Amino acid sequence: MSYYPTMQNPFMMPALQQVMPQIPVQQDQEIQFVNGKTGAEAFQMLPNKKAWLMDSNLPRFYIKQTDANGQASVKAYDFKEAEEEKPVEYVTKAEFEEYKAKVKGGRHESNNADANRKQ
Repeated sequence: MSYYPTMQNPFMMPALQQVMPQIPVQQDQEIQFVNGKTGAEAFQMLPNKKAWLMDSNLPRFYIKQTDANGQASVKAYDFKEAEEEKPVEYVTKAEFEEYKAKVKGGRHESNNADANRKQ
């Protein structure tokens, strides 16, 4: 066994390597826990970054953003349980026309009855 580095032949083709797809890691979107708004304001960040900060004590989260100069802004949002969406019911055209006829008929009859009373 030789302990000297071997010279590679420049005319030989390199061995094919199996290429594994790399999964990108989103480190910018990690959620950190803080103690209240003061903890969110004290959270250190690099310029041009955004962070989601969860309040450890309340059902609240903060979004902290820094600009190119490192100036930070913090916005607070409260969690609210989502309500189930209720299906919206619509009236068909035929149902609307039937209702419209009833309303017109009712007004027309009541207008005639009022007119007859006045006479």
